[in-house]
Amino acid sequence: MNVLLWLAYLSADRVAAFAIGLISHNQSNSSARGAEVDGALQAFWASFLLLHLGGTDTITSFSMEDNSLWGRHLLSLTFQIGAAIYVFMQIFTVNKLLVIPTMLVFLAAVIKNAERISALNLSSLPRLGEWVFSHDTFSEDAYNELVQELDVLGEDGEEGEQEEVKLLESTVVKHGYNFFQIFKVFLGDLMFTCQEREMSRKYFHYVSAVDALRVISVELHFIYEVLHTKALAIRSKWSFILRFMAFTDLNMAFVLFYRLKKHRLHKLDVEITYFLLFGGIALDLIALFMLIFSDWIVARINSAFFQALDCLMKPHFANCTSELYVRGTYKAFNTRLIFKRWSESIFACNLLSESFGESPRKMYKLSWHGRIFGFSDVCWFPLCVTARIISCFQQASEIIVRVFGSRNTRSKISTLANSRHVSKNPFIKELWIFIFKEVKRKSENADDSTKVREIFEARGDLCLQNTLPRSISSKFLQYVTRANYDTSVIVWHVATEIWYNIETPEEWDEEWEFSKILSDYVTYLLLNRLKVISAVTGIAQITTWETVRELREHIRSHRTKDVKELCTQLYQVRFGQSSQSIHSQSPLRQGIKLAQEIESLGEIKWKVMSGVWVEMLSYAASHVKGEAHVQVLSEGGELLAFVWLLMAHFGCLYRHEWGMYYEYQMRGLAV
Repeated sequence: MNVLLWLAYLSADRVAAFAIGLISHNQSNSSARGAEVDGALQAFWASFLLLHLGGTDTITSFSMEDNSLWGRHLLSLTFQIGAAIYVFMQIFTVNKLLVIPTMLVFLAAVIKNAERISALNLSSLPRLGEWVFSHDTFSEDAYNELVQELDVLGEDGEEGEQEEVKLLESTVVKHGYNFFQIFKVFLGDLMFTCQEREMSRKYFHYVSAVDALRVISVELHFIYEVLHTKALAIRSKWSFILRFMAFTDLNMAFVLFYRLKKHRLHKLDVEITYFLLFGGIALDLIALFMLIFSDWIVARINSAFFQALDCLMKPHFANCTSELYVRGTYKAFNTRLIFKRWSESIFACNLLSESFGESPRKMYKLSWHGRIFGFSDVCWFPLCVTARIISCFQQASEIIVRVFGSRNTRSKISTLANSRHVSKNPFIKELWIFIFKEVKRKSENADDSTKVREIFEARGDLCLQNTLPRSISSKFLQYVTRANYDTSVIVWHVATEIWYNIETPEEWDEEWEFSKILSDYVTYLLLNRLKVISAVTGIAQITTWETVRELREHIRSHRTKDVKELCTQLYQVRFGQSSQSIHSQSPLRQGIKLAQEIESLGEIKWKVMSGVWVEMLSYAASHVKGEAHVQVLSEGGELLAFVWLLMAHFGCLYRHEWGMYYEYQMRGLAV
């Protein structure tokens, strides 16, 4: 469903622009009798097409790297308006049948397009920086109100004991908006103040894990609307006035056309015109409805009406069971589509499955009786079939190239870096609670710069040192501290996959499943979100390709049938004169050695591995700049962005320029 909507939106502007040009071409070449009447109607349609170009409240062209994009849109709009004016001049000098309705719609179209150009300008990098410092600062009154509500949360129970939904949706939106005023500084890779940091830490130590996720989702939603919609352009007094003018013009055009004597017009043309009029009015009413019930209004107006909607807007969950354990039941986030702020899903890639040309096995299945169906469920089946067909063609092409042709290493690496072998799982509540508790536990020591920097730079070493005795942890630290981040990910990914397939716990173990989920997700980031985490990946493309190449050589030489058999074979490898297909310094070899050494940990192996993966994920999330996080919000959002803000809320971010917070060093001096 998302793919279809996205394709329709991307093609809409081009179709409208092409139609305007086609109408202009037809008018310049039309000389048939009665063409003046048809031409007047086509000029009326041209103004509607121009209205469509700026009518949507979503902008898809945000880019932190391109600040002149709005200028190109302005130039494109100028040409389109010029083409529409040319059509008007060709027709209305001969026939003034629809001159007034057309001019009314044309005026509404100019207003909507000017609004869109203004939104693109405000979303550019220089203007965004100005907005961060000059608009909607976090007021002292809002701070005091939030502190009072924190005291109420503290009276209800101990810190973080309640893991279920506790806050009303209207309260979550208000809190999310308040924190958005603080944390929007991270869009420019800046830092919050000491007071803001302590208030955030106090709040997130009292609030439950699920409510913390809801607050962060509201923050990210506000960031999305600032960068990818007209939110900055439509919240001023003049914007409301101009929108009212555009809506009035459209209704007046409808009345005038309704009262027009239409006997000279074709019936089909009249029906098309009514369809355009009703469609334009309906879109404006929908936009008004969305504006009234938007988070911006809910956050600023404390009304009992919005509180009455809490029962509709509250998060919903669906039961899902583990593929291997019937008793392993989870709660997956399953918010109603109209109120969903992010995809509520987590992706997975696996290097061992990639070696077989397969997607990773899904971890759990959703119970259909508890699922909220939508139109997307109906559309998803043909999309899955299409994706499967494309995957088959891709695998066939790889076989043909391997047999009959030669491809250079660089092209193979680029193919692997955008793997189609991806699985999509619903995001489960228990996994978020586990991540939340791990970050919260580490943040309890985040009281000075030294401790904060240790947490910020940890990518598994803190978990190993805190969980294992020093004599044991020392031999595992080399797989973290003596390798680049991307190499460490692959090494631990191989070890996790081996143990997940060769050992099935006698009793259901959440940490066993969480280790697998996080391992596959971080690997997905390494393969399919390389631009997002480029700050920490190094030469990840080359490393992942070499690992997959070695795995495929092993599969061919040993005639391995599936991933489970492959893991058993890899675990039994003893390095010496054998195993020449595995390079002595390769991440695959290190991953196998790590898996063999993990056996000594016994029952705590999954506790160690799951803790390491949370730190791996937290390291990537906190080291990626804010501008990289927000660029994927228009695609549904990533768990990585939630962990980024979670680390920030717990005060675990560190910047070399400022430390763990920003201090007003010039405070107290005369201005």
